[in-house]
Amino acid sequence: MCGIAGIIKFDNRKVSSNEISHCCNRQVHRGKDAAGIWLSELDDRCSYQGIALGHRRLSIIDLSSTSSQPMAYKERYWITYNGELFNYLQVRKTLISLGHEFRTNSDTEVILAAYAQWKEECLSKFNGMFAFAIWDNIEKKLFCARDPLGIKPFYYKADVEQISFASESQALSWGNGISMNRESLIAYFFANYVPNNMSIYEGVQKLQPAHYMIIDTSGHITMRSYWTPPANSSRKRTRPEEASENLLHVLDQSVESQLVGDVKVGAFLSGGFDSSMIVASAAKHYEGMHTYSAGYDDGLQQSELPVAASLAQRYHTRHTERIIRSDEIIGYLDKALGGMSEPVADSAIVPTYCLSEMAAADSVKVLLSGTGGDEVLGGYSRYIGYNRARNLWLKTPFAARRLLSGVIRNNAPFKARLQDPGIDMMLLSGGSPMLANSYFSKNTDFYRYITGDIIGRFPKIDPDQPLFYRHINFDLRVYLPDLLLYTLDQLTMANTIEGRVPLLDTNLIKESYQYIPDMHVSLDQTRLLMRLMAKGRVDDRTLNGKKQGFSGPVRHWIAQNHDTFRERIMAIRDIDMLKRINTDVYFSEKSMSDSMLVSEMFILFCFSTWYYSHIK
Repeated sequence: MCGIAGIIKFDNRKVSSNEISHCCNRQVHRGKDAAGIWLSELDDRCSYQGIALGHRRLSIIDLSSTSSQPMAYKERYWITYNGELFNYLQVRKTLISLGHEFRTNSDTEVILAAYAQWKEECLSKFNGMFAFAIWDNIEKKLFCARDPLGIKPFYYKADVEQISFASESQALSWGNGISMNRESLIAYFFANYVPNNMSIYEGVQKLQPAHYMIIDTSGHITMRSYWTPPANSSRKRTRPEEASENLLHVLDQSVESQLVGDVKVGAFLSGGFDSSMIVASAAKHYEGMHTYSAGYDDGLQQSELPVAASLAQRYHTRHTERIIRSDEIIGYLDKALGGMSEPVADSAIVPTYCLSEMAAADSVKVLLSGTGGDEVLGGYSRYIGYNRARNLWLKTPFAARRLLSGVIRNNAPFKARLQDPGIDMMLLSGGSPMLANSYFSKNTDFYRYITGDIIGRFPKIDPDQPLFYRHINFDLRVYLPDLLLYTLDQLTMANTIEGRVPLLDTNLIKESYQYIPDMHVSLDQTRLLMRLMAKGRVDDRTLNGKKQGFSGPVRHWIAQNHDTFRERIMAIRDIDMLKRINTDVYFSEKSMSDSMLVSEMFILFCFSTWYYSHIK
């Protein structure tokens, strides 16, 4: 896990060391073990002078200095790379059989050799999480790629003179004249995060998950997708017990492969299905793993700390837990949002930051997370008819929904929701259409924004897929990378820790997609196969209890820190792009009893805190 940066200037213009150094210095927290800069103009082996690569290293595999980056290979290729290749030993073995030689034990050199051997087809050989750029001195092209699920970030900024890239968007925007992108800001309020290829900073974009781009010295960009979620083949004859055994086998393989490294490995342990299954599997191969749990002092949410403690004792982990007090919340929100290059409004940022901070204090450098389990194994209630209204919605054919949308006049979000399942999924997972709508004087303009700037950016979902898999595909390709994985990456890296997600192994996704939806969910229950997999591995309270999630008690936080929330929310009136928002409505006598107003208060607070930390 590291921070990467690079600049390619067109027409052989030179890159100054100050430019690339600045990009790297903005990402020091991503790698404190080593730093490196490569300027092509200072390297006699390189005939093009307009390329520079930078790297901040967090040493995980092969801790020696020979594996530092940027790294060269065969005096033709140079790489800056962030991530881990979990099958690098197998790929390395294949490459050796093809005549390649290696001077390090790193996965970085394996990626270089694989690209030299197979060019962009190398991506089909990799099982891991990655974002990297490789300069080819013969073809005079920069090859950039991001892993299939978007576990590792890749931001870039292009103009007529150059393209620059980095692991964090803030590394590409600095100094006077920083400006926010209006469409991205509206999208933040609409979704609680900045989705798709958008960035909060003007001119900065994300390379999408499962995509690569090739940049030549004239500035021409070729962009292609190289992976999509597998098609559902529906093995109807497979017994649930057999399916769960197959999935469990692949899950165990994934966890074992992600224990690779020459540093301490730990895990989040909430007491829920995903983290519990990961710890149970890891315990077979790793003794004395550090595990971390957090709870709250609100007295309202059911605490999973006793379940986590029981599992830690069962699997002999070195367990640490703590209660996050309400009087600590502002401090944790400040640190979490200050450590993120893009704003999000998800209360899970508090425990994620807190537990990462605890792990860093124990010198743990890798944390296994259960992120992705809900998306891969059907864990969200929004996938099923959890009440009569949702059940009716799911049973209504899309053709009928689109027909109904034609008579809707004054409700732009609902009209768009009828027309596109992605909008339905996005609004079910949070956000505030009302806040987003405050930017538009006409309802028709808001509707055009949703159906253009928002829907137009969604990846196309196969309409022939079962509805369950269409929902999962949306979450895998939008909600997961743009909110959950982004948050995990930013907050673990804010504490210089690598976050890994074994439940997002592409082999596990492929196996899970083999089974018909009814094997994963029913009308009243989620995770049917996961429940079979978990028997004998997790606490009975997890099997029989209600899903808790990783979220915090937002209403309680606001009530206990009312003055600070009010101050931060009122401060947005000084931001030109937010002056149309009526902040007074959030501080009436009834505001705390309205769930939507509470949610919007948190959305505004998070943005205000992020803005005054990064922009002002």
